[in-house]
Amino acid sequence: MEEDSECRTLDMILKFADVDGSEVLEIGCGDGRITSQLMGKAKRLVAIDPDAESIAEAAIHVRDGDVRIGSGEHLEFPSASFDVILFTLSLHHQDSRLALREAKRVLRDGGRIVILEPVNDGEIERVCNVLRDESQALEDALHAIDASDLEVEGSEVFYTKWVFENKEELYAWLSEYYQMPFDRDLAARIGEILGEKLEHQPIVVKDKMMIMSLRNRGARP
Repeated sequence: MEEDSECRTLDMILKFADVDGSEVLEIGCGDGRITSQLMGKAKRLVAIDPDAESIAEAAIHVRDGDVRIGSGEHLEFPSASFDVILFTLSLHHQDSRLALREAKRVLRDGGRIVILEPVNDGEIERVCNVLRDESQALEDALHAIDASDLEVEGSEVFYTKWVFENKEELYAWLSEYYQMPFDRDLAARIGEILGEKLEHQPIVVKDKMMIMSLRNRGARP
């Protein structure tokens, strides 16, 4: 399986976040896929994730990088420590309001909070929701942004491509990622979403994402 085969996510992050010469905190780095692409572009890059297994894998992908176990809800950094805070598909996996308050606390004056989140009606999102529906969590994260005292500078919806060799690889990835058995009922529900695409080799599934840049209200541009 190849996720984001054209590296569109990195391009969009660099479009919304000025990382050159900046100190960057990535919240929710997972296995370090995005972290590894950002290495060498920032003055300093710290990546955190609450899952110990994910951090162990990230440490392999991000050699000589500062990756550590940590929660966006309780950041173990002094106030005003970073120029850019990046939520990598992670805001909806935690208490979004608390995580945004913490991000604001460790953000320097004039800094930016960049949020990358899935969009509910995307193709891969609809497939994944068959196994674990995150639509409400995603809605709650958007409400938390609206309720915060942060100003949305800009936002954009974009698409990436996930490539699976065949439907067996897609099913195997879903089963492993969600740590649950895959049965005929799940396959039938996914078939309703992807239709004839399931018989293609390879299978190209679109991922719909939104990226936005936030800053403190009244902060210097």
